[in-house]
Amino acid sequence: MTICISVKVSEGVVLAADSTATIMGWIGNPGGERGEPSILKTYDHARKLSHIKDYPIGTLSWGTYLIGSRSIESLINQYEYSLPSVVEEKEKRKRSRKAAEAPFTFNVREIADGLFQHIKKFYDAEFQNSKEKPDLGILLTGYSSGQYFPEQWLFSLPKSTELTVVRPDVNGKPDFGANWFGLTDAIIRLHHGRDDRLIKKIAEKFKVPENEILDLVKEFEYPVFFNGMPLQDAIDYASYMVNVEIGRFRFVIGAPLCGGEIDLAVITPNAFTWVDRKTWKTNHTYPK
Repeated sequence: MTICISVKVSEGVVLAADSTATIMGWIGNPGGERGEPSILKTYDHARKLSHIKDYPIGTLSWGTYLIGSRSIESLINQYEYSLPSVVEEKEKRKRSRKAAEAPFTFNVREIADGLFQHIKKFYDAEFQNSKEKPDLGILLTGYSSGQYFPEQWLFSLPKSTELTVVRPDVNGKPDFGANWFGLTDAIIRLHHGRDDRLIKKIAEKFKVPENEILDLVKEFEYPVFFNGMPLQDAIDYASYMVNVEIGRFRFVIGAPLCGGEIDLAVITPNAFTWVDRKTWKTNHTYPK
C-alpha cells in the first residue's frame, strides 16, 4: 500500500512517497475456494518515486506493487531504457551540422502514453483471466521541451483506457495545488476535516445526498495558499503530509500499510533533483 503526494507550485513540482510495499495473496487450499486475499508480507524498502532517464520528468505509483513477479519500479525502469538520453542526443546535435535545424525535443504526454502502453501490456497479460484485477495508479509529471510550467498525466488500471490530465490550466493559467494518492484517510481528516466513511453513513441515515453534507463541512477545511508558495515550503508540505499518513498507520491498530523512509524529489523546468532518496545499505543490527 502507499501514500503519494504531488505538490505543484509556480517554481516547480514536488513528488513524495513512502516505502512500504504490501504483498497480497492466498496461503493454502490451492484447489478450492480461496476467498479474500490476505497480507502475505510487507517490505519497507520499495521505490514508488522514479526519475525517467535524464528528463525533468518523474513518476509516482500506488496500488499493487507487483505485476506477476515484476515490481512496478522494474517495469518503469525497463520502459525508460528504451528512451533516448537527453544529454546524449544534445551532444549528438552539437557535433552535427544540422543541430540548428533539428534540436532534440521531448513531450511529457508522449512519454506518459508510452509508459501507459508499456505497463498495460504487462498488466493485461498477467491478469487477463483474473476475476478481480488489482488496482494500479501511476502519475507521470514534468516539463516538456521549452515549457516553463509542468504537465501531470494519470492512468489507473484496470479502468483507464487513456491518460487523464491532472490540474489542467484554468482560463489559460496554471492550477497550483496538491494531490494525494493511495491511502489518504488521515490526510483527508486533517486537510478537509472529514471522514468520507462518516459522510456516507450520515447520507444513508438521513436520506440526503452526500454532496449536501460535503458542502456543509467544507467550511472546516484547512485553507492552504499554494499560489506563490515557495518551492522549499512545498517540499516541507509534501513531507509533512506523507508523515501524517505514515503516523496514522504506525499508531492506529492494524497492519502498517504505509511506512519506511520517504523518497522526495523536486522537478523544475530543466532538472530532476532528489531531496531524499533511499540508498542501498547493509543492516548492521543483525547479530553476528
